[in-house]
Amino acid sequence: MPIAQQYTNTEAARQAILEQIRRAGQKKELATIQAGSGKNTWFVEIEERASEYYAVIGRSTRFDVYLAETNFGYMVAVPNFRRSGHVPADVSEFDVMNYLEIQNRVDAITLAAALQWLITNGYARKMTL
Repeated sequence: MPIAQQYTNTEAARQAILEQIRRAGQKKELATIQAGSGKNTWFVEIEERASEYYAVIGRSTRFDVYLAETNFGYMVAVPNFRRSGHVPADVSEFDVMNYLEIQNRVDAITLAAALQWLITNGYARKMTL
């Protein structure tokens, strides 16, 4: 249901839409980390977007990442790649390749490094049922 239909008052609906637009434009830089394999390393930028999800940018790829802690590990959703799955706290490139089906090794290394940083620093949302 569109936001405007949730309100009977036109001004309240307008304010809700403006708030949603304002939040969508929010961006907070969290970290720039290094990822890589052996001597080949690169920088990975991690940003919080709209106080809801994270943008992981590295090696010409951007992942939009939703991350939640569950009883079985961490639920990761990458909607711009149409992927999701559970990964352990000590996530590796192989976990990303197997559970999220990201087949490019450089992308898997990039995403695994960012997920490790997010989990270690407490940025996973708590999933409540």
